[in-house]
Amino acid sequence: MAVRKLERGEWEAYFNNFSKNVGAKEALIEIVNPEIGDQEETKWKPLIGLSYDPKDDEFEVALEGLDHLIFKPVEIYIDEDVEGLRAVEVIQEDGTKQIIKIKPVEALPA
Repeated sequence: MAVRKLERGEWEAYFNNFSKNVGAKEALIEIVNPEIGDQEETKWKPLIGLSYDPKDDEFEVALEGLDHLIFKPVEIYIDEDVEGLRAVEVIQEDGTKQIIKIKPVEALPA
């Protein structure tokens, strides 16, 4: 696995490209805040896409049945391996981290 920081100028194009080729993936969202600790925001749900809107300065996680917005991110880190994007960590001004874990959808047994 390789974790790297995405520069702000890369955010929109990187996540637009990812979303065009997302395939069958699921995602889970965790929120880590110094005051409230680590909490799961969602269980594993089908992932529709990830995007960043520079005009409104918001990061979007589109899941089946849920549109999760993160306002005014200050840093974004990605974790990639040979199979693609495994996690995204979005850090907000107050230090809150929102971690989006990504995995392929498991095939149903025959």
